[in-house]
Amino acid sequence: MSARGGSPTIVDVAREAGVSIKTVSRVLNHEPGVHESTRAQVLKVVEALRYRPKQSARSLAGGRSFLIGLLYYDPSAIFVGSVQ
Repeated sequence: MSARGGSPTIVDVAREAGVSIKTVSRVLNHEPGVHESTRAQVLKVVEALRYRPKQSARSLAGGRSFLIGLLYYDPSAIFVGSVQ
């Protein structure tokens, strides 16, 4: 659990694993350049804390939101349903 009492964050994982936030990020994104023992330690902490990356945070970091916006001129349910 997070130090603030909510869901665990990447900061909590880094602190518990004794590594930097960037190292945790590299492990979670399957990037090269992380020693196997470090990778194993981070994954162990991720599992122990039940850490799950938040999609909203990933969207901010990656510059993508994975959302689709719809603009339509006729608010009737039939029109909106057919557009969707």
